[in-house]
Amino acid sequence: MKKLLNSNDQSTLIRAWMPMLLLSLLVTACSSGTGKSDSASVIVSGGVPIAYAKRVNTIVLNPTNGAPTAPGGDLIIREDASPSGIEHNITAQITQGNGDVSTPDVSYDGKKIIFSLNCPTSNTSTIAGAPACTGRWNLWQYDMTKGGLTGGTLSRLTSSNSSDDVEATFLPGGTGFVFTSNRQTSSSKAQALGQSYFALDEYERERVFNLHTMAADGSNIQQISFNQSHDRNPVVRPNGVIMFSRWDHQGGRNHFKVFTVNPDGTNLFVLYGPHSDGNSFLHPRDMDPAGKHAGSITSDLMPLSRTVEGGALMMIDVANYSDQNSPISPSVPATGGQQQLTQQTLNYERGLSQYGRVTTPYPLWDGTDRILASYAPCEVHNQGLVVSCATLTADQIARLSNTNRLNTDIQADPLQADVPPSYAIYMLDPTQQTFLPVATPPAGYMYTHPVALMARTQPNVTSPTSPDAALAQQGLGLLDVRSVYDTDELGRMGTPVLTGVDLNPGCTTAIAQTTPADKLDTRSSVADLLNIKDPAKQAYGCAPALFIRAVRAVAPPTNVTGMRTAIGETEFEMQQILGYAPIESDGSFKLTVPADTPIGLAVVDAQGRAFQTHTNWIQVRPGEHRTCDGCHSPRRGGAINSGSVVNSVPSAWLPKMQTAHQSGETMADTRARMDPTALVLGSDPVYQDIWADTSKSGVVARPSVAVKYVGNTPATNDLATLPPANGIINYPDHIQPLWSLPRGVNGVNTCTNCHTNTSKIDLGATIGGSGRLASYDQLMIGVPLLNAAGQPQTKIEEGVLVIARADALVDTAASEGEALGLARKSRLIEIMSGQSLMSSAAAQLAWPNPPATAPDHSTLLNAAEKRLIAEWIDTGSKYYNNPFAAGSTIRTVNGLDQASFVAQVYPIIKSTCASACHQAIGSTATGVAPGTSFRSNRFVLTGDPMGDYNVTLTMITNTCVPASNYLLSKPSTIPHPPGAVGVTTAVLPVGSANYNTIANWIAGGCK
Repeated sequence: MKKLLNSNDQSTLIRAWMPMLLLSLLVTACSSGTGKSDSASVIVSGGVPIAYAKRVNTIVLNPTNGAPTAPGGDLIIREDASPSGIEHNITAQITQGNGDVSTPDVSYDGKKIIFSLNCPTSNTSTIAGAPACTGRWNLWQYDMTKGGLTGGTLSRLTSSNSSDDVEATFLPGGTGFVFTSNRQTSSSKAQALGQSYFALDEYERERVFNLHTMAADGSNIQQISFNQSHDRNPVVRPNGVIMFSRWDHQGGRNHFKVFTVNPDGTNLFVLYGPHSDGNSFLHPRDMDPAGKHAGSITSDLMPLSRTVEGGALMMIDVANYSDQNSPISPSVPATGGQQQLTQQTLNYERGLSQYGRVTTPYPLWDGTDRILASYAPCEVHNQGLVVSCATLTADQIARLSNTNRLNTDIQADPLQADVPPSYAIYMLDPTQQTFLPVATPPAGYMYTHPVALMARTQPNVTSPTSPDAALAQQGLGLLDVRSVYDTDELGRMGTPVLTGVDLNPGCTTAIAQTTPADKLDTRSSVADLLNIKDPAKQAYGCAPALFIRAVRAVAPPTNVTGMRTAIGETEFEMQQILGYAPIESDGSFKLTVPADTPIGLAVVDAQGRAFQTHTNWIQVRPGEHRTCDGCHSPRRGGAINSGSVVNSVPSAWLPKMQTAHQSGETMADTRARMDPTALVLGSDPVYQDIWADTSKSGVVARPSVAVKYVGNTPATNDLATLPPANGIINYPDHIQPLWSLPRGVNGVNTCTNCHTNTSKIDLGATIGGSGRLASYDQLMIGVPLLNAAGQPQTKIEEGVLVIARADALVDTAASEGEALGLARKSRLIEIMSGQSLMSSAAAQLAWPNPPATAPDHSTLLNAAEKRLIAEWIDTGSKYYNNPFAAGSTIRTVNGLDQASFVAQVYPIIKSTCASACHQAIGSTATGVAPGTSFRSNRFVLTGDPMGDYNVTLTMITNTCVPASNYLLSKPSTIPHPPGAVGVTTAVLPVGSANYNTIANWIAGGCK
């Protein structure tokens, strides 16, 4: 395929890199298409009216910002998708120049537009005789059925003055709309620990946006998703399911990937991308279901922040791939899944994108496979002047593309990549191989979210799922996993998470393997469940999974201070352990969990330690029966625990179990049907084999296991300290007492007898500089690394030269690329158990085994104590897991408000903290290990006033002593960040005007 144009002249920059569909991409999806079009009759730019949002180009847009706003936005209709098309401002009489409009979408008959509008209550505009503006984002509709493009009727569908409704789309069959909102209609009334409040996202910044549905008239608003961070960009796929972008942000996992869910909120599941290149897939939409690329979607792939939601224009083959290079069957090429649609490669990561960025693509369903999209060219400031990136030298491009520069060097550079993008509307036509401008905004504005005002095929209407009435009445749903050993190519419950410790006596392999029976399976081997479920086989006693642990999120509340101090030195948010259930030998488990609740699951060993970390949230609706093939099972072939495998009834089972088993039942299905109480989570990991007929020769039952806090046999395995209540583990209440508990004769082996020396590890109950127990910080923060000369080693970390640190005793790093169980890879657990598990070589070097002269540390703690420490680490090693605990630093805000923050404090932190350091970074499958950056999940500023206000509150613990708060103490300390090298002045010197301004603002909250 030849280039359309090739010129280095600045005036022809756009044409010089003219994007076009790659020939190979055009070929890959042709087999599923049935639609045809006569290219000679197609007008590439034109032939269809369009609508889009006109917004100021200085607005801060990031994937993490649910509903940013700035005055100057309106809904625009253009009579024809061409530069000569006439524009009409549809909302000017409502916004009056002071409001904002975003995310228009069009009905399937092309006659109605749903969009979001925000305008201040000071506006004089009215709608239906009432004030039109509430000061929040509401959903509006423009109906062109009778009046045409310019004579339609405006109506407001929602009218909240306390919440924000955005990104709506039409549900098929005239049944209403799906949209995202921070109303939290259900979840705000049923938070963990019996609390009711609005939840903040996992950066503790913004009220969480979840998916909601409503009737066509705006009534009957129902929450259908329950993520702990934002669910965005819902659209309806041709099959009637809702597709959306989900912010997966638990631990180090921090990205947006593509999910689907039924309109009633059931069967929520990832569709594409958890282990694919790139951080955030936003604005997914299906290509024309009657076109050449049916089964593929478009998306703009971008980093988590700082590109104004601009990235690369992607086509993703979700019909044939569940992830990049993860085909759904052997007949699909091993490599593929996602490709850029432009000839020149656009940067979908942070840094300079030499050929510009694309946002909000919209495929036309008219047989042409055209795509509307917003595009902004690459421009930078050079000595204060705006210049095209086409004028830059190779050295300048390399410099601006380097994301590992010191902030001081960046700030001193005359070249700055900070020009606001002026997105214009473009039309990509694969037939003509063109990408031509349709609508160019006036100076200072951008055009985004283009939609074509034309009829298109209506998706299927999805019937609601029939719930289990008894479970629904109890507010429960059911999780039914056929086998945890049915795992993905990463082996999340396979060999990669196991060590020699997991081999039981007489076993050479923990999980027996066999060749897949399903021809559609792409794995070279799968778990041999026929042998694993048979008590007469050796494999029966070798399979290591014994328990499933269920947890729920404890969301950060709004309008509180001190949250970050209470959470501690970890990427994870607070969690509550709901309980345990046994895993049967075939790997199946079945249990009930609270409905409409973010749930996490972990497979646990016999000592109560998780094999892997569940770094995303799942949900069930009231009465929903949700069945999964396995543990991170791939979207390919059938479940391995099905067909002849699931129907196999070993003769080594007890006769009553052989008789009880019914066709198609897993072992967990049979057990739960015989004993419905088996569905109820237990407070302790307790297992007893009810299957093996040990009266038969050679049949050995799986060992019984019971690891309780109290009530163990022998009683010496009970906790002698305060047991956790209601699944909540707080370090000061439950972990610190273990270190000072008398052990051995006359207390000779008490932990704090030895460990009060900071050169080793100080486990004493003293309060450190962070305001937390010093022992907590000692466990969580690694010691500085020294070079051969005894000097601290340094590295550039997100623009700052800092001291490199060794791995800590407790490891809380977990993301999509590495999700080992946190306890099993922490040196603290290895030392206290005397076992080699999954810790890194660096951690072993930093924390070698105790010397032979020391007590045997594997005998110092009993089974219940080791379980408790493992649970604390596995759930993220928070300082507190209860934001309402009496001892925590979290307090409800009194006397501080967003308005005074924006007026007094915000200008200061925008010019210092937010200018370079405290940004949202995100994660990738191959990116830097989470927890290595001081910006990863701490004080994250994105430029949205509401979110930045909320996260600032997390840095305040005592309004009556302003200097004691992180917001002042951190930037006024030299060096900042801690470990920074060569820093001789404070970011915010004590007594400076800015310091005093922030101190006075904090003191205003002392009531």
